[in-house]
Amino acid sequence: MSRIPTDASVSGRPFECDPSVHEYQVSEKEYLRQHPEHHFVCTGVTVFNTENKLLLVQRAKTERAFPEFWEIPGGKVDEPDETIIHGAVRELKEETGLEAVRVVRKVGMFTFGSGPVRWVKYIFEMEVKDLDCITLDPIEHDAYLWASEEEVVAEQVGDVRLKYFSPDNKFIKLESFRHRREAASLQ
Repeated sequence: MSRIPTDASVSGRPFECDPSVHEYQVSEKEYLRQHPEHHFVCTGVTVFNTENKLLLVQRAKTERAFPEFWEIPGGKVDEPDETIIHGAVRELKEETGLEAVRVVRKVGMFTFGSGPVRWVKYIFEMEVKDLDCITLDPIEHDAYLWASEEEVVAEQVGDVRLKYFSPDNKFIKLESFRHRREAASLQ
């Protein structure tokens, strides 16, 4: 399968996109027009270090919703974002200081919401420029860590207990490890 990337940028910083994520190179407005069952789009980003550990960030104690829970970087796609992919790259930069250089694949998606308002969340794996340059936005996150698949399953990294929002939230983290294993087995 050909892996010819598509070039894109956020704030002038170029990044590549694997062709498998082409369908997410649409604006939120266009996506919602095509998918009227959803009202908002948000994204999450999985980033792995050289030891195949997943980056997790801890929501700030001051957050109204889910304070001190562990998550992957991400957030709502905003109107200025050119595409859903751009929204994910922007959120990664805002929340961690990391600059995406390549969108590797879609990891998965899930929907949530109550009443008539439905959200859809797409999760993408990305490669970044410099893993050592993590700078958290203290308004949103208090800490970060790198977790192995076994630690995500056990919900424990050393003496840190990992609290997740929901079973979907934990599942998507495990899906990211599965996708990496499958991709490695094809090489």
